[in-house]
Amino acid sequence: MNKSQSIRSRLLIWIGLPFTALAVLALVSSHLLLSRQINETFDNMLLNAAQRLERRLYTVNNDLRINMHYFSVSTLGSRGEGKIFYRIKDTQGRMIAGFSGLTDPPSYSYEPIFYDVDYAGNELRAVALTLPFSRGHAQTDIEVIVAESKEARYTLTNDFMITLTGLMVVTGLLAISIALMAIHWGLAPLNAVSQALRQRSPNDLHALDDNAPKEILPLIQSINNLMLRMRRSIESTQQLNADVSHQLRTPISEIRALTEMSLKAPSQTPAHTSLREIQRIAEHASHTVKQLLKYAKTRSELIDTSHLEHVDLIAICRDACAQTAPNIYQKSQELAFDQYTAIPSILGDPIMLRWLVTNLIENASLHAGGSVAYEGVITVALATDSDKVTLTVSDDGTGVDEEQLPKLTERFFRHNKHSPGSGLGLAIVEQIAATHSARLYLGNRPQGGFEVTVAFPIA
Repeated sequence: MNKSQSIRSRLLIWIGLPFTALAVLALVSSHLLLSRQINETFDNMLLNAAQRLERRLYTVNNDLRINMHYFSVSTLGSRGEGKIFYRIKDTQGRMIAGFSGLTDPPSYSYEPIFYDVDYAGNELRAVALTLPFSRGHAQTDIEVIVAESKEARYTLTNDFMITLTGLMVVTGLLAISIALMAIHWGLAPLNAVSQALRQRSPNDLHALDDNAPKEILPLIQSINNLMLRMRRSIESTQQLNADVSHQLRTPISEIRALTEMSLKAPSQTPAHTSLREIQRIAEHASHTVKQLLKYAKTRSELIDTSHLEHVDLIAICRDACAQTAPNIYQKSQELAFDQYTAIPSILGDPIMLRWLVTNLIENASLHAGGSVAYEGVITVALATDSDKVTLTVSDDGTGVDEEQLPKLTERFFRHNKHSPGSGLGLAIVEQIAATHSARLYLGNRPQGGFEVTVAFPIA
């Protein structure tokens, strides 16, 4: 049996095969029993006809005569379908009446003898009855043979078998229907578990409800144990990332502080050049550590989506723009966000959504110009559709090579080597979007520049 075969088909096979075998066995046994019973019934009727025929014999002047002007077929109960032949003769072989060509019985006995015989192209069932008879003062034996064709037997047997086969077929169909219903209801708990897993978010690692029949309870417990191990593994990795990031923040901050204090000295020694490079590296490391912390906290595997709340994206975008505006204007860039129409609320985490908008703005500020510093406009826009709210952050810069677009959300991938960055900004955006069941779209604008669109489902 194929290992990938479904449980439903296996159950149907193991129910159907024994039932079919039993049905065939029942039909064969019924055919044998019916044939035997019908043959016995017809044989008794043949014997009764032979005995009635014997009672019609009489003697006239020592000659045997038979008082029968018409031998009715109905006396054998053949319903007019069979042919009847008979023969009466004495022990000296003199014919008294009937068909002389009928075959003699296989033996001579005063007991009734039943045998099969062919006559005039017909298959016959015959009974031979030898009776003592008084002819005047002499005693003689009379042999009476009555034979009937087998059509009536075959017809009656076939009628019974057709009726029985029809009943078996109807019973089989009912049994299959009942079996399908029983299998459906029997597999309902498994289907419920499967449906519950399909409807879950890919990030939901909570335990399944173990209120299930005892037959599938071990399966549910195994799935729950697997989810628990996965959750603990992810928590351990997340905690390690957070711990490492926190441990790095303090020494990096100290290095930045020392370099800033040292650079305040008026002397211009060669050490100042090294200090400026150390300061740049420390600032980059500090930014990378912050991004790593955000990345660790936005891992979608452990976010409980049941605690998401109704969020106003307009307020989130305004806060993010206010937070990033000083750095934007310091770089001679512009930040535009004008939203006058109302936007439906979405289910989300306000802190993570602010991180998402902030990262998109900072990403555009750092990389929009390519090899030169960008001095254009960064636009934040919100729009609504029938079932979603879209957030778009765009710029008027150089754009991104088409072959590099699929790699932009990979961790530590930087398509612009000329500007600082950790390579985690869009990876964090992708994680936050996945947590909020949103779709992320990256692409170049037809009029030039790059844009990122996040489509959130309406609450």
